[in-house]
Amino acid sequence: MSETDSGAYNRLIDGDCRNLMGEGTHGGTIAKPKHLNGGINQYSLEDIHWIAQQFAVRGDVVVTAFPGRGNINLHTYSVVSTDGEFLLQKVNSDVFTMPHRVMGGMLASIDAQGRALESGRGDVGWEPIRLVPTRDGQPYLDLTDEDGWSVWRMMVRIPASVSYKSLSEIEDREEQLRLAEEVGRGLAIYSDLTSDIDPSSVEGSLPGYRDTKLYYNQFHSAMACNRTLEQAAESLPSDPILRASTEQHFLVALSDEEYVRRRNDPELQPFIELVMSREPFTMGLWTALEQGVIRNTLIHGDTKIENFLFCSETRKVKSLVDLDTIMPFTWLADYGDMLRSLVNVAGEKERDLSKVVIDRDVYEAVSKGLLQSAKQVTDAEVALMVFSVQAITMELGLRFLSDYLRGDTYFQLAEDDPADLNKVRAMVQLTLYKRLSEFETEAEARIGQYRVKA
Repeated sequence: MSETDSGAYNRLIDGDCRNLMGEGTHGGTIAKPKHLNGGINQYSLEDIHWIAQQFAVRGDVVVTAFPGRGNINLHTYSVVSTDGEFLLQKVNSDVFTMPHRVMGGMLASIDAQGRALESGRGDVGWEPIRLVPTRDGQPYLDLTDEDGWSVWRMMVRIPASVSYKSLSEIEDREEQLRLAEEVGRGLAIYSDLTSDIDPSSVEGSLPGYRDTKLYYNQFHSAMACNRTLEQAAESLPSDPILRASTEQHFLVALSDEEYVRRRNDPELQPFIELVMSREPFTMGLWTALEQGVIRNTLIHGDTKIENFLFCSETRKVKSLVDLDTIMPFTWLADYGDMLRSLVNVAGEKERDLSKVVIDRDVYEAVSKGLLQSAKQVTDAEVALMVFSVQAITMELGLRFLSDYLRGDTYFQLAEDDPADLNKVRAMVQLTLYKRLSEFETEAEARIGQYRVKA
């Protein structure tokens, strides 16, 4: 389950920038709109044209509404000027309540990739995202005022690129596995290029994200049916920013009757017991990090296949986009989350749990691509690769389960979603964890042949 959506960026790269609002706005300088402020959620194309003109692009600009915008970055627009094609985007401050942190992580990632490539490290075909500065030399446009956050960025379109929402889009099995290997190679390249960033210099854009202990504390609070902050006090984080960002997810928001029904659901009991019994296991990556067994680096945070770009001619990986969730942790979390999503044949909403099986060949292909390309990984990290897939899968199952028990406050349901969607999601992930555990010995043997001493 991903937290962000880069669909807009990817579909722009695919060349789909039709204008659903007429012909768009064309050149000419316009005055700053009087109503443009941080709290606004509706923009006309004239508003967006003014915003686009604040960036350092030459000549007249043509701005069009972008139909392929994602679920997270709703304000996304295509911009064409004398200099080329660009994507203009507002950071969604409803999701990312500290957008400056988003941009800080993004800039750190972009700069590190650039420095590494200039020094001869990395792959010659790799192309990081490039930001267009504002006319006064700033890396992004900050229109924040007393009414709220309003942070905008303009990105250069990466040419000759394609993206995929899933491996299932590719019919040929051999090509599918080759692409899976490229995904693994892409993560290795990205992780190597960004490995020299001081993780203490970047603050995560989503406080609490990937904090396994926090997720377990929320689970225990839901199991205790805590409804007030006073009742949940022992479970709440001490850090004020982390607490302010997450405290609502420690509280049950269901009626007594509905809570009892969900908590005592016979179908859920084996999964509740599984989650409770595996807490020390699921904390394994954090334990290894705290003990200094593995490195603390910056990670991407959302390594779904949709965020990788591939050369339209060779189909070799060339970039990793959607840099909204950069955070300090271990690259094993990126790897584990990527594998978790790619090897789950059934998808995340399958009610027939017998269909939740692992695509073993995809598992091997992704791991092969990573291990044959990675230059900065350590032996201790490689030894935890199989474990990391299990731990991240268990973590997501825990999150879905906790959310269902407290009333779907985090993974909120759309109007047409079934009321038990998060229950289904939890059972799928926790069943997938079981399948991964059963596959552990074979997985170690399959990827063991590709391990090289770092």
